[in-house]
Amino acid sequence: MIGPNAPGFVADPELSEQLAYIGVTLLMFAVGLHFNWNDLLKVKKIALPGAFLSAFVIGSLGYFIGTSLGIANNGSLILALSLVVSSTVVIVRLLTDYKLMGTKGGHIVIGWTVVEDLISIFALILLPTLAGSNLDKLGVSLGMAALKIVSLALIVYTVGERIVSFILKCVARTRSHELFTVATLALVFMIAAGSSYLFGVSIALGAFIAGTVIGKTDLSHQAAANALPMRDAFSVIFFLSVGMLLDPGSVMSSLPLFFSILALVILLKPLLALFVMKAGGYNFSTALMVALAVGQIGEYSFILIEEGSFLGLVSDDLFDVVVAASLASIIINSFLFRFVEKLPQERAKKGDSYGPVDELFEPPSKIAPRALVAGFGPVGRAAVQTLVKEGYQIEIIDRNIDTINWVKHQGLKALYGDASQLRVLEQAQIEEAELFVIAVPDPASALNIFTNAKYLNPYLKYVIRVRFEESLSLFQGIDFPLVCDESLAEEKISQVLANYIK
Repeated sequence: MIGPNAPGFVADPELSEQLAYIGVTLLMFAVGLHFNWNDLLKVKKIALPGAFLSAFVIGSLGYFIGTSLGIANNGSLILALSLVVSSTVVIVRLLTDYKLMGTKGGHIVIGWTVVEDLISIFALILLPTLAGSNLDKLGVSLGMAALKIVSLALIVYTVGERIVSFILKCVARTRSHELFTVATLALVFMIAAGSSYLFGVSIALGAFIAGTVIGKTDLSHQAAANALPMRDAFSVIFFLSVGMLLDPGSVMSSLPLFFSILALVILLKPLLALFVMKAGGYNFSTALMVALAVGQIGEYSFILIEEGSFLGLVSDDLFDVVVAASLASIIINSFLFRFVEKLPQERAKKGDSYGPVDELFEPPSKIAPRALVAGFGPVGRAAVQTLVKEGYQIEIIDRNIDTINWVKHQGLKALYGDASQLRVLEQAQIEEAELFVIAVPDPASALNIFTNAKYLNPYLKYVIRVRFEESLSLFQGIDFPLVCDESLAEEKISQVLANYIK
């Protein structure tokens, strides 16, 4: 609507492209921040063969289709790579909306996306090499690129990791939300730009490395909570810039390629995943859920194809077709995924057995009831001592990094972060908790924590600390115990004076 290929107002494409690069950097930072080998190891027996088989078949067919339609070898290779990586943003949104994130099928999908993330990282390493060499010398160029990546990894994950952790802990001690956010973003862009300038890797890959480094620190959850809203804002600009460059005329003139991409992504890719899942012994509901979840392409395809276009490896027509096909795949996939919600009930009516243990929904394994405590001052410490005596599993959330380190040394679970932020509460696994003690002194913060916690877990029980009686009005209508410091002080001093006078 606002691009040069549409009538009417035209936005500044150069400015939007610059802002889009910030969006790409933050997108890849978020991928690195949440990149977890444990997600893959839990389901490696099915996710590894499934993702690699799908990538090989889809990539090979994508390359064959590209060359058959007259696309150059480099362009066909980038086309193939852009078709094998599903959109993590779309997958996480679907699993969250349908409450499937904690299921066995959800774990498999997440592990599957980890493998695809690795493929996308390989593709980002490959692109600058393709731009600077011909295919005859590709082996030598890849060897040099691999040497640079290994050198970069050794520097970043040894010296760099300690420096980053030290800087973030120093900033965290200031307890300034704004300063911590600025420091996090500054480190991300410094690592990304430095990696690109010194080692010749792409900015996106440098941002991914920055995310994995920060993700290993104790402050990663707060870094995510602070930085990811900015990622969402700049990601919108990234998608906007991609849409501005889309030329519908190029898509109309390349309909065979467009429909071939759609067929590979929304038909063959899910069928391959369904075959792998059934071969692995999973029931039809779980297999279908995984198959439909990976049946789309999104932001990684945009990043790869735009990076290829920037390096001169991809024509504008190919760029337009891949972008249009990825948008169509996301729209179609969102409609197809609705069958997952209906299928278990329909098959249950027909007597379909899921076996002795339902593979789609895993039974919770709780040894003791869980309780969260926000704030570890004197009130929070007293609450923890009582809950430990009562046999609760405790996790403490606090914004003092030194307190968090001390608590961990005592053998208790602790999470650095602002408990009023949804991402921090999600990381604390609030959906599995039975009790939440909100012991922070600020009443506005306590109310925000309560509101967000209730949104994530409406069945949670609360004990809320309030410092002054005048703040009790903020919690009107809340049917949970409120502990007022001022009221307790009045009662205590009355008791002390009465005993002292006697």
